[in-house]
Amino acid sequence: MLAALGYQRELARQVSARQSQLEQLRGMASRSVPSLVEHDADTPELREQIKKANGVLQQMNIPWGDLFAALESAEDGSVALLAVQPDPRNRSVSVSGDARSMPAVLAYMGRLQRTGRLRDVVLASHEIKTKEPGQPVTFTINAAWQESR
Repeated sequence: MLAALGYQRELARQVSARQSQLEQLRGMASRSVPSLVEHDADTPELREQIKKANGVLQQMNIPWGDLFAALESAEDGSVALLAVQPDPRNRSVSVSGDARSMPAVLAYMGRLQRTGRLRDVVLASHEIKTKEPGQPVTFTINAAWQESR
């Protein structure tokens, strides 16, 4: 649970940074639009700014609340999440972490699937650390997300 809270804080920091970037890009866009209208210019710099702005908007449209709720509701203390990487274009998410055992990973996957917010939950990769005490497992899970109803 503590790892989830730490991760939530980090994601909140990232969202805040993305919002700042968005405001900065909006400011640049508002300065660029009049010159674009006046000169009808399409520059590589403008295209790059638009591409960055679109990327920030995609990040802002990720249903963070639904993703956090699904991840937190599936937590039971046997899994520690290390990274959550959403892909807004494909409406998918990659979750990486450590678990006490392979059965703990499989149980976590089952709980994620049952949240109703994630579907097509699959184990993308795993490594059993046989030389470490208890043989913990590092894993990556991929899933598609769906909006809460």
